[in-house]
Amino acid sequence: CEGRMNDRVSGETCWPPVLERRPPMLDLQGRNINKLRVSVSEACNMACSYCVTGIEDHQVAPDQLAMSDLLRLVELLHRHAGIEKIRITGGEPLLYRELIPFIEGLTQVGLEDIGLTSNGLLLAKSAPALASAGLKHINLSLDSLQPERFREMGRAGSLKSTLKGIDASLKAGLRLKINMVVMKGENDDELADMLEFGIKRGIEVRYLELMRMGPLYQNGDFKLVTMEEMLDQIGERFTITPAKADHDSTSKRFWVPGGYFGIIPNESAPFCSTCSRLRLTSNGKLVGCLSNPEETSIRHLLDEPNPEEKLKSLVMESVSYKQSSFTGSDLVMSKIGG
Repeated sequence: CEGRMNDRVSGETCWPPVLERRPPMLDLQGRNINKLRVSVSEACNMACSYCVTGIEDHQVAPDQLAMSDLLRLVELLHRHAGIEKIRITGGEPLLYRELIPFIEGLTQVGLEDIGLTSNGLLLAKSAPALASAGLKHINLSLDSLQPERFREMGRAGSLKSTLKGIDASLKAGLRLKINMVVMKGENDDELADMLEFGIKRGIEVRYLELMRMGPLYQNGDFKLVTMEEMLDQIGERFTITPAKADHDSTSKRFWVPGGYFGIIPNESAPFCSTCSRLRLTSNGKLVGCLSNPEETSIRHLLDEPNPEEKLKSLVMESVSYKQSSFTGSDLVMSKIGG
């Protein structure tokens, strides 16, 4: 294959030697854009009410890239645009049939911080293989510990399956974080219960304020629970102490006896000023900002013999769309890598 990631005619996959990486990619505000969330597919086996209007919204993109091509684009972003940390998203990435070879490919090109966002329904069977392929950590979406409520909020799925997935992941040595989207009148009475669940298993829980995205954008029935309200409720059962977090973290971090938790305050304290994230869709488009629907296609670079400079220019174009504050948009998170 003469140093290429794949031969687009024969389909043969080739792994080049790890090369010295370029300097970091800095945006106009001096932020180091080094994290990539890559959506392998828009398909999902749940239809959470804050994400989509119904399960029919989860459709595979008709121009979804082949796994080898998507991997090639990630490799280019790693080599030439300063990407160091990868989070595989969807849709639900565990539905992606080539997930294991994709993770193996990310490892081969020199990426060491490889994570995954999942609803956990299929984790029980796949956790050992994911760990063996090179996956390091999982952000697991879990909005309720009550079986009926779990299914009502997700419109599908089984809490029992997700809990089995958590146990299997811990047994496989994968690091876990639980992401709980908090909605007033739906699951906001479970905050302390979820924290206790995490502490008992050594899992950090992160509570997410609702985001004005997709079906919730300009929606009058916006069931927001603020960070202050969350802290008040958790504080009724726990003594809370503020803790340090990474400078570009999306969450405010806190310590309670037994462990840590975080709150991602999309409305109360948006993290836009320190955002270091870029998104790559399953059909080869970059999304630089959640509040800006502009997409920048890079899939045509697959046919370029020397795409480095064009890639850098397109990455800078994409991150130039980043806004100074979160305003929301009608973008559907499952389409751009939640």
